[in-house]
Amino acid sequence: MNRVNEALTSGTTASIFFDNGIVIMLEACFFFAVFDSLTKYLIDSFTTGEIVFVRFCFGAIMMLPSLLRQRSAIRSKDYFLLMLRALSGAGTFYLTLLAFRSGALSVTMVLFFTNPLWALFLGALFLKEHLTWERTLCVVTAIIGIAVLIRPWGEGIALSHLYGLAAGVLGGANSVMTRHLRARISSRVIYAFHCFVGTVISVPFLFGHVRIPALMDGTVLLIAAAFGLLGQVAMNHGFRFVRAAEGSTLLMVESILTAVVGIILFNEPFTLTFVAGATMILGSGIYLGLRTGNDMIDID
Repeated sequence: MNRVNEALTSGTTASIFFDNGIVIMLEACFFFAVFDSLTKYLIDSFTTGEIVFVRFCFGAIMMLPSLLRQRSAIRSKDYFLLMLRALSGAGTFYLTLLAFRSGALSVTMVLFFTNPLWALFLGALFLKEHLTWERTLCVVTAIIGIAVLIRPWGEGIALSHLYGLAAGVLGGANSVMTRHLRARISSRVIYAFHCFVGTVISVPFLFGHVRIPALMDGTVLLIAAAFGLLGQVAMNHGFRFVRAAEGSTLLMVESILTAVVGIILFNEPFTLTFVAGATMILGSGIYLGLRTGNDMIDID
């Protein structure tokens, strides 16, 4: 917050929106929340493969000029991590769509945002971030919150719950890899790889389903793809200024926004167990980010 205050007092408004990690992540949250809501709306009008293909193909076309301009700055040893990050990112989106198709928007997004906890473990493993008793307690609290939210002792664990949690694991891996890559590579190049790989792996899912959509549905799908593009670029840019766990924590605002949309627009249930489980999951992640926000990591 000190950087925000400095920017406000100095009058450099542009730096608030483009050079402050906190504000950039909040911008990404808004873009992603719109994208999530539109995607949930479209889930009955398109197949999963169609949505995945349009989202990534749109991004690939938009990001191609940036990739061509900056390809010389990519070191040969970075290609493997770029490809791995792209595959995990595409897998995250695919799993999220499967969860949207069979479950509630609000619950899916809360489960997806267990990713700071997975980012914590992966950050400790690959970025040498310290795993203290305090952070371990956050993980235990979140696990209890997951149990309260999905209530395995009641109706049992739904397939959408497993999809949401799996997306959270891959999302945590994305956070760590993006944070590492942003030390040398621009957010546009990272997202360009993401989109090209996502486009290629989505092609097999189109076989037998190629069609021209209705004008309204096609327009909404393109608008959703545009917001997905804005959110991804903003997120990748923001990870230049914040660490993996902190960035994932800031992105939790997205789950709050989408939960509100799900409850109001999609008539999803708003129960005490949902509030308790979501509070434990998101609260532990937010506390984790606040406690680790001032820690720095060194990247070779």
